[in-house]
Amino acid sequence: MALTIGSQSADAGMSNTIFTQMDTLLSPPLQAAVDSASAEAKPAAQAALDAARVGWRRLAFAVAKGVIDHVVANLEITGVTVAGTVNVPVVGSTGSAAPNAHVHSVSITPAVAVSLAQDNNGTGRVR
Repeated sequence: MALTIGSQSADAGMSNTIFTQMDTLLSPPLQAAVDSASAEAKPAAQAALDAARVGWRRLAFAVAKGVIDHVVANLEITGVTVAGTVNVPVVGSTGSAAPNAHVHSVSITPAVAVSLAQDNNGTGRVR
């Protein structure tokens, strides 16, 4: 999964996920106020809900940007090892050499066991 911040409109990435949660948790009382408002008060109540959502989108972006920037800059990866077998084909011809100047064709595929360890030898390696 890529660490995607999104935008100030909270239309994608982590900012969208954060905004969706904020809207789910914070909008019900404001929506109830809109629903129960008189005809005269309804436009103002809806405007208050809309303004709150604009603020929540900006806040969601700010939180997402701070979290992802911090994680990318400071995450340390240790203790991860990948191991397996790699088949390495070797194809070609030998060189010509004395005393009998001729070549031999070579075609082998040895299986080589490898083990690679991941460490944190720098920053900005997480995306």
